[in-house]
Amino acid sequence: MLGKRFEYNGRSWLPLNQLQSELRAQIEGKLKDGIYRFEDVPCCICDGRDFEALSTRDRYGLYMPVVICRQCGLIQTNPRMTQESYSEFYNAEYLQLYMGEEIPRPYFFASQLEKGRRIFAYLSTQPLSKPLATMSVLEVGCGAGGILHYFKQQGCSVQGIDLGAENVAFGRERYGLNLSRGTIADVRWDVPPDLIIYSHVLEHVLQPNNELQQVRRILPDDGVLYVELPGVKDVRKSCDREFLRYLQNAHTYHFTLTSLKNLLQRNGFELIAGSESINSVFRKRKGEASPAIVNDCPDAMSYLRSNEFRRKLRPPSASELNRWSRSAVLAALKTIGLDRAAKARYEAWKRR
Repeated sequence: MLGKRFEYNGRSWLPLNQLQSELRAQIEGKLKDGIYRFEDVPCCICDGRDFEALSTRDRYGLYMPVVICRQCGLIQTNPRMTQESYSEFYNAEYLQLYMGEEIPRPYFFASQLEKGRRIFAYLSTQPLSKPLATMSVLEVGCGAGGILHYFKQQGCSVQGIDLGAENVAFGRERYGLNLSRGTIADVRWDVPPDLIIYSHVLEHVLQPNNELQQVRRILPDDGVLYVELPGVKDVRKSCDREFLRYLQNAHTYHFTLTSLKNLLQRNGFELIAGSESINSVFRKRKGEASPAIVNDCPDAMSYLRSNEFRRKLRPPSASELNRWSRSAVLAALKTIGLDRAAKARYEAWKRR
């Protein structure tokens, strides 16, 4: 364990609004009643079962056993919820728990459009086989298609798939995008995609080897795969050194660039470019021999332990001070029975 504060205690690290608190209690109830079930699985990179525990909670205070594989260094949630349980969670609680409110689709689409601009700019600097603006693009887990809309504006032909029926309908009806509901196994195309995009999706996939084999089947030999996800070794920058803030129960895998590279190499890809952020570009590897796995466990553990040590030494951030002061105020109000009224006023103020 990285420290006592990573032990499951039923308390949220993040301040939660009333909706989030209710959803968290709902999830806890499903866990206790066995509606949400867990399963042990071998490491998807090395097939090993030699794990070291890092944490048993996520930032919402939900039970989440996070371990690191001692043989290859992949950090993962294990045991994890079954596919049936995850599907129920995504349908019933996921979005509102994470956003704290129902996010209007136009707003969400606009944020994805900006992400598309950033991804396009990044890929424009990479050694691609053809001009980016002429490529055929497939995005897996496209949501309402904001990223694809930007690529379409630049001249690309685009296609997207997603499990969310309402998001797919929004992108198709409002923007005329070629979106369909399903998984990568359901993809049908007239022209094979030159570029496949996974933006904050692969860390949610329970069977990444099966997923990546489907990608390899679809992608032509001169095509590229773009993978973007939250990087463990970017915690100091992206999460202000707070690994608990990074942990969220919807993520089953927690990658460094090395562990992501190991996974992709196992499935016949090689890294073109990448960073610990993680923004990365892969292409099919030529030849059958797979490179040896680089064990990232010592380096990843060194990073996390050093991060915990440095976190204790730095002064508290503005967000932490705000969280602590709000928690103290709510605790004081609770002692005199005014906490629910105060929360209601706070939520009403936020909505103004």
